[in-house]
Parts: sequence; C-alpha cells; structure tokens
Amino acid sequence: MDPFAVLGIEETADDEAVRAAYVQALRASPPDRDPAGFRRIREAYEALRDVESRLALRLFGPPPLANLEELLDAFPEERRYVGPGPWLMCYGSHDDERA
Repeated sequence: MDPFAVLGIEETADDEAVRAAYVQALRASPPDRDPAGFRRIREAYEALRDVESRLALRLFGPPPLANLEELLDAFPEERRYVGPGPWLMCYGSHDDERA
C-alpha cells in the first residue's frame, strides 16, 4: 500500500496537506459506510502523520506486502499464471539449434 496514493497527495506534502487530505478522504469513505476503505485511509494517515516516517517512506518506499491478499491484488489476474507454454517453447527452440 502506498500511503501517498491512498490519500492522493504528493510526496512533498507538509503536515497541513496530509491532514487536509485525510479529512477529505474520511468524508468520502466514512467508517460506517465503508469500513475497509476507512481502515486503509487510517493506515495511510498513521504512516504519513509523522515527519520522520513520511521521510522514510520517501527514501525507502512502502514496506513489502504483508499478506497473500495484498500480493494477489498487486498483480492483475492475467499475470498470475504463466503456464508451461512459454517455457516449453523456449526449451524447444534450443533443441532445434543444437541439431
């Protein structure tokens, strides 16, 4: 999860811009209507509200994916399974070159 993208702010945003984006995002997805969205917004705000953690995110990027669901969401459906086709075609082309 990229907290800057969740709140829709630039990486150079100051404390006031982070707070304003957080309030605006909370109005768009209140906790009683969208609990998952609220949780995502809250985690993004927690990561960005401190100047030192915001700087660490800018320097080192977001932490790695925490669980399998986030990993599956990060990759589109068509790229999750390659299948043996491309590998067999590569292997077959090398056999033809050796002969």
